[in-house]
Formats: sequence, structure tokens, C-alpha cells
Amino acid sequence: MKKTIISMLTLVLALTLCVGLFVGCNPTDGDNGPKLSTEVWEGDVIYVGNTAGTTGALASIGGPFNLGIEAAFAAYNAAGGFNGKTVALKHYDDGGVATQAVTLMEKLIHEDEVFAIVGNFGSYAVDVNLETLKEEAVPMIYAAAGNKTLLNENATSDADRAIFPVQPLNQTEGRMLILRAFAPLTAGGLGATKVGVVSNSNEASASLLAGIKAEAANLPEAQRNNIVYQEVVTTDYSGAINALQAAGCDTVILTVIGADFTTALTTMANANYYCKALTSYNNASAAVFNASYDLDGDGKTETTLMAEQYQPVFSKIALYAQAWIDITSATYLYSDPTSALFNTYVLAGLTSKDAEGNDFMAGFNAEYWVIANNIFNYALTADPANAFAMSYDAYALAGYIAGDLFCKGLEALEAQGKELTRANYVEAMESGVIDLALADTISFQNGMRAGVDAFALTSIFDMFNLDASLGGGLFHYANSATIHTLTSMQDYRDLLAA
Repeated sequence: MKKTIISMLTLVLALTLCVGLFVGCNPTDGDNGPKLSTEVWEGDVIYVGNTAGTTGALASIGGPFNLGIEAAFAAYNAAGGFNGKTVALKHYDDGGVATQAVTLMEKLIHEDEVFAIVGNFGSYAVDVNLETLKEEAVPMIYAAAGNKTLLNENATSDADRAIFPVQPLNQTEGRMLILRAFAPLTAGGLGATKVGVVSNSNEASASLLAGIKAEAANLPEAQRNNIVYQEVVTTDYSGAINALQAAGCDTVILTVIGADFTTALTTMANANYYCKALTSYNNASAAVFNASYDLDGDGKTETTLMAEQYQPVFSKIALYAQAWIDITSATYLYSDPTSALFNTYVLAGLTSKDAEGNDFMAGFNAEYWVIANNIFNYALTADPANAFAMSYDAYALAGYIAGDLFCKGLEALEAQGKELTRANYVEAMESGVIDLALADTISFQNGMRAGVDAFALTSIFDMFNLDASLGGGLFHYANSATIHTLTSMQDYRDLLAA
């Protein structure tokens, strides 16, 4: 349990904190721990909070993430809020530093007395603040992390019930990785006959591996006996790759993240290992394979192309990653040609013409456009110079999901006709299956706190670049596309058991 001077002081000052709009302290029930507060929120504004790195190394993530949260709140407030009450975010910049995240979380809970934490940001902050949130039974909706400490499949105490992880938890995604590897091609699987698993000691990789092994234990014997595990303890992946190749693994799951992921891939390509490779959503960005180039030597970047060292990867390996958000549609046409966002697409030359000469956008589903409009319209007031970029920014979309989920809890509570207390809010969040914005559904019923368990499949590929302005010839460029929609783990379990 975290021991800080501040947390010790709160034990002494507990009674003096019960004077705000909302009682920041919670009763306890003997050995059963802290209880969810039944005090009614009396203010006209429902304050929630978070800390996030909006300056420093994480600014390009934390800034858009919080903007997305506030865009969701703006849309909810415009629709009437909770019985006329609006929602507002109190945010503190922790600079991406864990010790700062601790201090500022204490401030949110004990000085600001926020109703809940929305968007607990970053792996660095989740672990150091989780115990505090549980000690105070403060609801936490959405963590921008997949830490193993968030996984709880049987939350029964009030402290545990208050925690609502959403973003994929590594162990949960690990389960899906092995299911998808063996699932048939027609269902968005890889149709593997023998699967190799590469891991290292990194926490994310170890958690993904734990999920793979837990799910593998329940697979039919034919699949269970055709999994080969290789753990790498150095930065040299050649031994592990050679072992999997010699074992005849036609599909490889790469649980390693970041630089280890690209290192493993290039090692596979250099070994002439022709196979399918599947990895976590953490590695789903095709941008890591591309680099900017100054082709004419004038000191300016002319184009972005695939870095030369990655070109062999895509000639030998069919590379796939999971995704927990699916915004695609093959047929949907943009529905609101009068919107400011759509006009921005037109002015940027990104639209097409239909048979009648009308501009349209295809490729994205209806829900995405609603949310993109909400983010764009809010950003016009908060950060107009970047409003267009924010409308499709992945981190802004993630923040929107976090803010929207908190509001959906309020909607459920309002529909039940109950007063706004932490205890009532948590019960409302547990009362049914929730449609998650841009994703599938999520359920917190029966103590389940495992994050999303439905994933789409993304293909990462060499799309080639034939742009004549580059001087002719064939140029390589990494891109990605969603090739199979969101599918639940249970769907694959049923298929493999049949």
C-alpha cells in the first residue's frame, strides 16, 4: 500500500474534508474496506478529474486525449446533461512524471473533491495511483493503459467495483491473440496450424504472454499442442526466430512492443522466414516503418517513404495487428455536407464526386462522423489551429471514448430515476451491457473488470508509391487498413470448439 506523507495526513484530516459540494471521504465497513459514498452531489456542475502529461514527452498524446474528453462532455452538456447538471473536467499536468501524478491525484481527491477520475492517463501513473483510488473508493472510468494491476474478473468490494478499465488490458488481449491466430480466415482469424510466440521480460509482453497461456489451456488439444514459446532475455532475437522457423510455425505472435517489435520483424525477414505475424494493438501504427526523406538535397523533406531496412519485412511476412476501435465502412457517405468539418475536407481536396457531382466522403462509418464533428466543433473553441487534425487524431478519439463512457453512466443513472451518488453511479455502470463509442460493447456486470474483449484485425502492408513527382519508379510506403470488423473472444471460442 502506498505510503506518503499526504495520505497519512488525510487520515488525520478526514473529518475536515467533508465540507464541499461532495463529501470527499468515504465510510468504511470494518475489514471490508472503504465503502462507496452515498452523499448526493449538490452542485450544478459535476466535476471529474485526471492528471496527464500535457507538456513534456507525452504532450502529443495527453493534449489530444484531454481535448477528446472535453469534446464528449461538451456534446453531453449541450444535450441537457444530468437533470440539468453539466459535466466539467479538472485537469492537472503531471508532465509524464509518476511522483507528480501521485501529488496531483491527491489534490483532485482531497482538495478538489471531484466526483470521479475520467481518463487515468498513462502506465506510469496508473500503478502509483490505483491504490489511492481504491482506498478512497473514488470511481475511475477508463485508464489509458493496459497494466496488469487493472485486471479483476471478480470485483466484489466497493473499492474494486469503483474501477472501470476500458482500453485493452494486456492479459485480455493476449487471450484474443492466440484465439485469432487459430481462428479460420473466413472469420478474421489467421488460420494457423502451428503458432510460435515471442516474448521478453517487459511488463506488457509478459502480461500478453500470461493471457496467451491462460487461454491456450482451454483450447482444443489440436491447437494447444501446436504452440511453441520463445522468451528472449537479450536484444538478440535470432535464436528465438530460428527455433520457431525450425519448428515449422506458420504463424508467429509477437508480444514484444516498440523497438523490440521492429527488431524481431527484421530478424525474421533477414532469416527468410516466410510466415504470418500477429501483434498487439500497441504495434498497430504503420508510421513506425516510414521515414521522411530529402530527395533533392535542399534540406527540406519532400516525402515520407518506408525506411529501407523494413522493405524485406513486407516481401516475406504477412503482418497483422489487432485494433479495438473500428471506424470503417465500405459504403457510408458523409451525411452532413453543411457541416464545417465536411467543408474542411472539401477545401483540402479530400472528397470525391458522385454521379450528380456532389462531394462525398467514403470509408468511415456514421458513428465516427458524429464523433469527429463533435471533436472538431469543440476544438474550434479550444484549439482552432489544430481542429481539423484533432477530428481524426487517435488519442483525441480515445479521450472521447473515455468521456462518453462516463456520460453513459450518468444517462443510465438518470433513466433509473436515482440521485447522483458514487454508490448509485457504480451500480448504474454495472446494470447492463454498454455500447462503447467506436468500439463494440463492454460489460462491468458480475464483477468483470477486464477491459474490452472484442478486437478488429488490421493489415499492415507495403502499398507502394508510384508518384511521378518523386522521379518515377517504385517507392515503398507502409500503410494499414482494417480488414475484419470487431469480433469477440467468445465468437472465436465457439468456432474453435465446434
